[in-house]
Amino acid sequence: MALFWLGSAVLLRPILIVFLCLFLGQVIVEGLGLPLPASIIGLLLLFLALQSGIVKLDTMQKLAKIMLDHLVLLVIPACISIMQYLDVIADDLWILLTATIISTLLVLISTAKSYEWLRRRQKHSLKGSR
Repeated sequence: MALFWLGSAVLLRPILIVFLCLFLGQVIVEGLGLPLPASIIGLLLLFLALQSGIVKLDTMQKLAKIMLDHLVLLVIPACISIMQYLDVIADDLWILLTATIISTLLVLISTAKSYEWLRRRQKHSLKGSR
């Protein structure tokens, strides 16, 4: 029983950090009137906190592993919701497929170009440091 409480205490801090980021995201969206979901702003805040070292990666790893282990449970409600709107999807299937293919290609191209640019920059900085 003591092990259960110890495990819960280890998870409490990262859960509170995630909820704090979500709350701050909501405050920012409402305060600035941004046309963005508060969860996206919260995710960016968490990313910035991790990158700046305010939040340590070790703190979040156990929660991330548990969430990834149970990802299927998080995806099922979205799949069920999609199934409820199959008639709407069928009406606009070609539009949806076209948009999906084009956006996927744009993401692949932009990712590849970003990678190429970063690699060139990294090689250039390594040559300059020698």
